[in-house]
Amino acid sequence: MRHGSCCRSGCPHGGVTERGTMDVRSILRRHAAFSRLPDEVIDSLARGAMLQRLRRGAPLWQVGERASAFVIVAHGLVKVQMARAAVRELVLGLAGPGESVGDAAAIENETYDGDAIALTETVVIARLPREQALAALERSGHAALAMARLFGQSTTTANRRLALFTASAEERLATTLMELGERFGDELEDGSTLIPLRLTRAELAALVGTTVETTIRTLSRWSREGLVTTTDGGMTLHDANALARRTSVAPAPRA
Repeated sequence: MRHGSCCRSGCPHGGVTERGTMDVRSILRRHAAFSRLPDEVIDSLARGAMLQRLRRGAPLWQVGERASAFVIVAHGLVKVQMARAAVRELVLGLAGPGESVGDAAAIENETYDGDAIALTETVVIARLPREQALAALERSGHAALAMARLFGQSTTTANRRLALFTASAEERLATTLMELGERFGDELEDGSTLIPLRLTRAELAALVGTTVETTIRTLSRWSREGLVTTTDGGMTLHDANALARRTSVAPAPRA
């Protein structure tokens, strides 16, 4: 992603922080709640925002940190996870381009109860100062209602993922692929769904909470069965009904 002129500074988690008003305006206009604000308010929020670039595995925040900003993903994928001793990490949420993450903590001025990690090779996020963003939302009933709906959707998604904790690796993978298709996929003429996300097997395994070997083995079998194919441009789901039969929890609805 290209940015205009910016001043850069280091960030506490090892990424690069940039100012980029024009880019932040376009990010805000893709968001379900902030896009409902008047243009002049969006411009004001963009001037106070910071863009941050992160590499895969870098934390946006860690559990216990205070939420001082609203965070919107501009590029890449972010996962929110709850780490548990002696067991695999439990992914509670996923955020992609145009989606915010950690809204509840930002609204309530609380600390984060999970870790947020850059899932893909490059992640770009916009950080909006909390007080400024809250004031803008409070002045717009439409924007505030849209944010409330997003909060409800994220809670539903977290509950679904909690229900997946005891599911098999195959069930978790199938449910995750269907969720990605619902939220980020493009329906093709033949009824299949293209997910235009270039996730490596390691990234997908980290999202599902399983090993790379298990992910490769399962996807290879599904490819032979005609359920899923992968290309340089992403992944295609050919038979959603058959894939759904491998899940135990319904995927989250498209935002």
